[in-house]
Amino acid sequence: RIKQEWSFILECRKKGIPQSKYLKNGFVDIDEKILDTYGKTPQLPKRRALSDEADKERSKFIFQLSGEQWTEFPESLKEQTYLKEWHVNNTLIQTIPDYIALFQGLRILELSKNQINHIPVEIGCLKNLKVLNVSFNNLKSVPPELGDCESLEKLDLSGNMEISELPFELSNLKQVTVVDVSANKFPSIPICVLRMCNLQWLDISSNNLRDLPEDIDRLDQLQTLLLQKNKLTYLPRALVNMPKLSLLVVSGDDLVEIPTAICESTTGLKFISLKNSPVETIVCEDTEEIIESEREREQFEKEFM
Repeated sequence: RIKQEWSFILECRKKGIPQSKYLKNGFVDIDEKILDTYGKTPQLPKRRALSDEADKERSKFIFQLSGEQWTEFPESLKEQTYLKEWHVNNTLIQTIPDYIALFQGLRILELSKNQINHIPVEIGCLKNLKVLNVSFNNLKSVPPELGDCESLEKLDLSGNMEISELPFELSNLKQVTVVDVSANKFPSIPICVLRMCNLQWLDISSNNLRDLPEDIDRLDQLQTLLLQKNKLTYLPRALVNMPKLSLLVVSGDDLVEIPTAICESTTGLKFISLKNSPVETIVCEDTEEIIESEREREQFEKEFM
């Protein structure tokens, strides 16, 4: 009987029949009709085939480009307005074409590690854009029209080294959950960021912050706040009023004191200070040949964090 049940179970698995179909009250129900219903063709290969087809179909809507031989976008790109994703990395491209406004279905614009020095105002036409990553480029500013990208959920401007402010119009980005503006020149957290009501992750490390706004607790959905490598001398008590904040990272280099209320907080906050940490020494000694510039070093440390 046991051998018979095992053979039946193996046959069911070969045909991709779910366990719930041959188990009743925890016992194997040997019913040949189950095998007949599912036929002789295994179901799992069918599922894989369907998955492969879906991947092929999806790849038709993705544009990918990389390599230093590229100094501008190919001319044929403007005719492929059906694309939903652009992934362009490690090129010498300096400008985003104005015709990007034609790509109304674009959801992901991933343009990291290029030479881009300007975001066109046409970016505001991308009403379905969910992810914008222009990290590690040569940007110095962001156009106010970016605030019209009402579906945006993730904004990554890290590693541009020169951005010092964001336009107030970005306050309209109510769907944003992740903002990364690390490795720039922000003297304070931009007002527009404080008005992103669904923000969960903010990385503003490696900037020129000297203090945090007293109303930082208006970011009541914020879970992660990365502040390391700034010039902070104190942390405001308002951090205790942020109910979902669970991870706060500071360098500790210039901190004069940490409010007792933060250390004793019962909100689940995890506070990490990297003061006198040997990590930086180790990184420099072991990776001198890998890290050739400050920008690359910033990226290395971000990945480490």
